[in-house]
This record gives sequence, structure tokens and C-alpha cells, in this order.
Amino acid sequence: MEKLDKIQILNELYNLILDKHIRTYERQCLLKAKNQIEAGDGVKNTLAELEATLRPLALRYNLTPKVTTFYQQIARDGLFAPGVGKIL
Repeated sequence: MEKLDKIQILNELYNLILDKHIRTYERQCLLKAKNQIEAGDGVKNTLAELEATLRPLALRYNLTPKVTTFYQQIARDGLFAPGVGKIL
């Protein structure tokens, strides 16, 4: 994700939600974020909230591979101060 394109992010969230290889908790977090974006909440704020929700799992290397890739993308997109989300 080179920039925060709302449609692209919604598509990625939708595809992850439908993926049968992610955990229920991850799916719930992604679904909440998708619903917030569709309801008109800010993409940056919603992704920041999602990143914060997934961070404890990411720090323990306890995310499924596809969610890990998505987490790394949102953590690298310049949403946060330097150093935050750069651990993985």
C-alpha cells in the first residue's frame, strides 16, 4: 500500500476477512475496521486503531502469515511516529 487508498484497503480487508486461514480474533478485528471505514470513519484513524489492536500479537509473532503481511504494510505506511511498528 503506497498510499492510503480507501478502496484498496477495503478490498484487502475484505479478502483477509474471507480467508479461511486466519484466526477468529483476527477476523473480528479486521471486520470491525472494515465496518468503521465503510461507516465513514477516517481511514488513518481506523488503521491506527487496528494496528494498536494487533500489535500485541505481532510482537509475540502470533499473527497468521497473511495478517502479518497486512500488519507490516499498515505499520510501514507512515501513519505512526518513527520506530512504532518497525519491530517486525
